[in-house]
Amino acid sequence: MWRYAQANLDMLWDKGYIVIPEGGVPQVKRYLDELEGEAVHSIWTDIPSINSQAVERTDYPTQKPEILIERIVDTSSNPGDLVLDCFCGSGTTPAVAQKLGRRWIAADINKGAIQTTSKRLQTIIRDQLAANAPPRQPSLDLSTEQPATSNQQPASLAFSVYRVNDYDLHIQHNEAVALAVEHIGIERMKTDTYFEGTLGKRLVKIIPFNHPLTLLDLQSLVDELAARPNEDRDVTIVCLGKEIATDAWLETYNRRRPVNKIEVIELRTDQKYGKFFLHQPAEAQVRVAREGDKLVVEIEDFISPTIVERLEMDTPLFKAKIPDWRAMVDVVLIDTAYDGEVFNIALSDVPDRKDDLVAGRYELAAPPRETTIAVKIVDMLGEEVLIVERV
Repeated sequence: MWRYAQANLDMLWDKGYIVIPEGGVPQVKRYLDELEGEAVHSIWTDIPSINSQAVERTDYPTQKPEILIERIVDTSSNPGDLVLDCFCGSGTTPAVAQKLGRRWIAADINKGAIQTTSKRLQTIIRDQLAANAPPRQPSLDLSTEQPATSNQQPASLAFSVYRVNDYDLHIQHNEAVALAVEHIGIERMKTDTYFEGTLGKRLVKIIPFNHPLTLLDLQSLVDELAARPNEDRDVTIVCLGKEIATDAWLETYNRRRPVNKIEVIELRTDQKYGKFFLHQPAEAQVRVAREGDKLVVEIEDFISPTIVERLEMDTPLFKAKIPDWRAMVDVVLIDTAYDGEVFNIALSDVPDRKDDLVAGRYELAAPPRETTIAVKIVDMLGEEVLIVERV
């Protein structure tokens, strides 16, 4: 039974608002621009979380589903826009941005997060390169236009990883505190918020290793002692280097003070207290050659002194833990036409499982002319080694 008067039905029919579907029951057309619609709610319950069988699962504890981030990015930006995620975690936001043709910047203080994100993006870019590559045998049907390989072209097919904070220095500081406890004989004080421990009857203050001992550090120490009028113990400062002006300041200060005298231990120069954990860059031996119509890239050896030294701190049997140099390598990337600025991935070796190793030897189609080959090796701590050869 119709709820419209005959006159209204005739008007709707004349305007084309009545449609008769296959079922035979006439219906009134509704257009989106004529409906008020429903506002998006602040709580979304229609998106499931990442389960154990999800294809996109990376085993990162706080990973978000791509469909959730896709809704946010798609509704709040346009293709080519820049998306920033300062806490990228497993890399869902840059991964979605890459798929939706947005530019992106991702950051995280956790190196594990950076490596998880890098692996994920390398896989996506590799798939995009394959999807957008011209077919080996184009269609012979000239009467129709060839379909596009993708609905949304990526904004970029390469990315770089930069270190822009002192994360490594914080790690070194924690390791140096441990070394100071072991080699100098410091006893830790977990209840004191300023001093790290004691050395005999002296208080110990360890200066953060992102800067040498400065006059400002000494003044901060004096202010702390002033707030403890009953503290009569002397102080030992442990630091990585010191400004020249601190020597004269300390001489004058100690001459005037009957208590709370200050002595300094410089880990950089005082060998009797053991070594300080210094960063040494990773190194690699790579052979690049043309063999017929093939381009052969072979990584003959790789060493990361940082990984070795950290294992040595845990156990003197560290060599048994690294029977194969590939165990230290996380990712191998190859650019067959490196321009010195942008690294375009022509081959990406990203092991699928945690126990898998990179291949180490790769064969690619050799370019017809002389070209620059760039091989980027990323170790388990996120350090990169770039080898460039002209062949």
